[in-house]
Amino acid sequence: MTLIRAIEIENFRSVKALKWLPREGINCLIGPGDSGKSTLLDAIDYCIGARRSLQLTDSDFTAVDIEKPVRICVTLGVLPDALKSIESYGQYLRGFNAATGEIAPEPEAGLETVQTVQLLVESDLEPQWSLVSQRAAAQGLSRSLNWADRVKLSPTRLGRLLPSLAPS
Repeated sequence: MTLIRAIEIENFRSVKALKWLPREGINCLIGPGDSGKSTLLDAIDYCIGARRSLQLTDSDFTAVDIEKPVRICVTLGVLPDALKSIESYGQYLRGFNAATGEIAPEPEAGLETVQTVQLLVESDLEPQWSLVSQRAAAQGLSRSLNWADRVKLSPTRLGRLLPSLAPS
């Protein structure tokens, strides 16, 4: 099963800047109301969830400042072979050092091979999903996960019912 190795959030709702390295196993978010727990879960869902579009408003930007883009990056480890395919994703593979939490721009011996998915929303409110790669960017290349891979990676969120599904 694919695991989240790192989460970086900038300018999303109440979170101006956050970098979190979840541990393997169960991670528990505890805090008072309006401390950002749901914002963190929404950020993960928006970034790696199986969705083709996303409705954001200016209130989703920290301090309602749409001049500072929302950026959410989720780095994924324990990748299935399809996501480590050199032909499909070779330019977008990176390395993760579990001891330090550092993400290297290239996979290396002794590092876990990972991919980083980025969601960027600028003042036009149009979401842009892409894979992060310094070497691909240097070559003018850009791509996102294909739909089948997005569906396989899509997280399941427990504990929240849609209003239409809530008991009356």
